[in-house]
Amino acid sequence: MKKKFLLSLLFISTLAIYSCKKDGQSDGQLNVDKLTDVKVPDGFTWESSRDVTFDVSVTDVRFSDAIHQVAIYGTDGTLYSKGSATLSAPFKTKVYLPSTIEEVFVVKTAPDNSSVSQKVQVRSSYIALSLGASLKLEGLSAVNTSGTSAISPDCTSGCNQSILLTQNWQNVSVSNGQTVCLTGSNKIFNVELGSGGGTLKICGTGLTVQNLNKNSGTSAVEIIVSAGSNVSFSNLDLDRSSHVLKNYGTVTFSGNLACSGKVNNYGALTVNGDYNINSGNVSGHTNDGVLTVGGTMNVNSTTSYTNNASATIKKLQVNSNGVFNNNCKLIVVTNTIIDKTLNNYGYVSVGTSTQINANAKINLYSGALFVTKDLEKIGGHFVGNAGTSLVNITGTIDNNLILDANQTSNGQKFIGPLQVCYKSTLTERLFKEGAVQGCDLYIAPTGCTPGNGESQVADSDGDGVSDNLDDYPNDPEKAYDNYYPGPGSNAGATVAFEDQWPVKGDYDMNDVVMSYQLKVVTDAQNKVVEVAGTYNLQARGGIFHNGFGIEFPVSRSSVSDVIGGTLEEGQQKAVIILFDNMHAEMYSYNTRKEEAVLPAKSYPISFKVSNGPLLADFGLSEYNPFIWNKVAGRGYEIHLPGRKPTSLADVSLFGTGDDNSSVAAGRYYISPDGYPWAISIPVKEFNYPVEGKDIVKAYLRLPMWISSGGSSYTDWYSNTGSGYRNTSNLFK
Repeated sequence: MKKKFLLSLLFISTLAIYSCKKDGQSDGQLNVDKLTDVKVPDGFTWESSRDVTFDVSVTDVRFSDAIHQVAIYGTDGTLYSKGSATLSAPFKTKVYLPSTIEEVFVVKTAPDNSSVSQKVQVRSSYIALSLGASLKLEGLSAVNTSGTSAISPDCTSGCNQSILLTQNWQNVSVSNGQTVCLTGSNKIFNVELGSGGGTLKICGTGLTVQNLNKNSGTSAVEIIVSAGSNVSFSNLDLDRSSHVLKNYGTVTFSGNLACSGKVNNYGALTVNGDYNINSGNVSGHTNDGVLTVGGTMNVNSTTSYTNNASATIKKLQVNSNGVFNNNCKLIVVTNTIIDKTLNNYGYVSVGTSTQINANAKINLYSGALFVTKDLEKIGGHFVGNAGTSLVNITGTIDNNLILDANQTSNGQKFIGPLQVCYKSTLTERLFKEGAVQGCDLYIAPTGCTPGNGESQVADSDGDGVSDNLDDYPNDPEKAYDNYYPGPGSNAGATVAFEDQWPVKGDYDMNDVVMSYQLKVVTDAQNKVVEVAGTYNLQARGGIFHNGFGIEFPVSRSSVSDVIGGTLEEGQQKAVIILFDNMHAEMYSYNTRKEEAVLPAKSYPISFKVSNGPLLADFGLSEYNPFIWNKVAGRGYEIHLPGRKPTSLADVSLFGTGDDNSSVAAGRYYISPDGYPWAISIPVKEFNYPVEGKDIVKAYLRLPMWISSGGSSYTDWYSNTGSGYRNTSNLFK
């Protein structure tokens, strides 16, 4: 009888308070006035995020079975999770990633602080990979994602003309802005660049471009060699700044390569003669693969070249105002002559001699290594920047250099945070602003650099995690901080409720709005030992006296030292209650623009976990937040769709009113038509609707996200572009 009365009260309240028709801007694509006008596809979960399990193995044998740190980062540098991995035990974690995240970086850091990384496409719920000691040439630092990830074009799409080479000496013309796709094998052919320019895609093996006629090719021309292709050129002179060569396969120049345009190498590029980068373009020449030059590489006036991977060059000259940027590994077989600037962020090795002319500089950054046999001339300077780097001179130094330092007031040649390794004692006047002589600087080995010296690995608390990798170096019970949805003051997520379950509400999704950020602390074995976080009551737009709690995926008996909340009695799992009546927590609704607006009320919490689960089982997510109607009774719990009730929920309410929950079917908190009573949004500052405004009248792309089953408009809640939201119906 009591249950029937409460259901009637809920239904009457709904009609009395929210019976008026909602208005607002149409979304322009689906003709809906309210959320319940949208047809919900079968099986739709209402989740803007998804669980992704990472299983990362370590194959780096340099440190026996010592602990390496594995971390998962977003492409914007956001840390999602980290923990321990050894040769015998991979790192496993489960992260609740927003659906808008399509790729992440997985970074392995060894005890000596050397690291490798791999960019990973997030295309499934389970991702397994292994990381060794060497950095993949295409890898990027997870906190430095300025590089590009190159995807090779092919000859199956985007072609205005397709040509199959069937015999030698065929002529191929590229003109009028057309894209010509060329396929075949073991053929010799000619290319003519006609007026209007265009694109030539080459997809084949054993192909030779014998003649390239560009007499009438004044417009932009792009030559693309696709992945898996093998193409040879004779001497090639890309003498116009509008010409571009992009190689994703294997390209060989039997003679010289001269370029005033751009050459971007993502595959293997070999120039048997000289490689001349001329002054038509100031930047854009890059190597992201393997570059081999059999002659001299000349970086000429007003140009720059960037090596992001591996380059082996017989002789290097950076002439006039040219700039060479080395971000990985550069091997100069004989000698190098620098007129202007060489920027080294990785490893440079010069086989015979280095000459730095007047006003020239070799800049070294953050632990870079420069090795040369002889230092023949140094009219300019070696300059250290942002972290100590090493200059190693294995042969001799020109005596004139030492004499110059003794006889002049500006003889300092090594400036800034540098260590200079040389067999004989050098005069102090060669050094300035922190540069010193020495050979013991530790530089961690990677796939770009062989490194230098020996690392002194410390583990103060003896938990097996070196101090440099340990967030708690003096606490053997703790090792790593993991965050959901990420660290930093701007990170957070939100859960928003309708409070009239089991009767449908008005779907303004503002009856209870809680934002939060969680930190999960794990030990050296990746077991959860502590949970901390902050919840913020943003709005209490509902009419009922609602309480709020969170169920965590551990047994109640394993939780202790609860701070900031109450560990609820009578529960099988750990349930932390923050409040039992939101009206007593915040006197203003924070949903009505005509009323005073209060700041969010914060609830910091923490608790310890004994004999905790592995992080892969505990996960990183919102867990199981819920509200309940205090007046109706503790059993009136409202959860996110699909989430199970706690031990104190009244399951006899399932299937009543507008609810279609079924314990037997494993279906929870969803209506027969597929509508929820709560949604989770992976942003801290979720701009919820004003009182009485259906959420589809505020978020105009939400209906298309729903009808697509969550595959389209995955950023419906965060995109502020045209057509995405009606701000007049949003409270903030």
